[in-house]
Amino acid sequence: MRVSGINSVSEALNVGKVNKIYFNPDFRSERLKRLINTAKKAGVPVYAVNNIENKIVAEVSPIKYKDVDYVAEKAVRQGGFLLLLDSVQDPQNLGAVIRNAVFFGCSGVVIPKRRSAQINETVVKVSAGAVFHADIARVANLANTIKNLKKLGFHTVGAEIGGEKIENAFMDPPLAIVVGGEDRGLSNPVKKQCDEIVEIPGYGNVGSLNLSSASAVLMYEFRRRLK
Repeated sequence: MRVSGINSVSEALNVGKVNKIYFNPDFRSERLKRLINTAKKAGVPVYAVNNIENKIVAEVSPIKYKDVDYVAEKAVRQGGFLLLLDSVQDPQNLGAVIRNAVFFGCSGVVIPKRRSAQINETVVKVSAGAVFHADIARVANLANTIKNLKKLGFHTVGAEIGGEKIENAFMDPPLAIVVGGEDRGLSNPVKKQCDEIVEIPGYGNVGSLNLSSASAVLMYEFRRRLK
């Protein structure tokens, strides 16, 4: 897989995922210079290429998905939360949500193997490399996964317009936050498995938040209550 951009390449380099780096010598900046020097010190081959459009491009090792049991155990151990995404099909949305998840210290992100965007170059770029710091699990059936998480003591909160106000939700750890896709929201099988359905109340003339913003509010609310 190839990723581009100083932020994405830098994050991949920090976690040892970079195999090769190509940079355009026509672009000069202190950040680019520092990144190239760091790569060379780490023993990563670096090549100057005049005909690439981006300042810097890296060949990186593929993302290794975690087992869902691993991220569940991690969330229980940390007193944290998981973020489950129900059919998020736009890789730009997936990248933005994963960046939010890493920012809020999410123990793991769970995505379906089908009818969902997977980790690709766009996701890496939009997340600014945050995917390299996320534990991401893929599952065959999200509804069954929620059912199993509940057996482990997880309380599951799904987000959708028409639910209870978020301030009234039970959000003690271990918690599973479930967010639906761009157009359809939560699927019926997933919604039925959630312990609660909550909504984020609005105060203006727009009826709802986009997927990335909604996920950030939910994760912030969990963190706020831990203080």
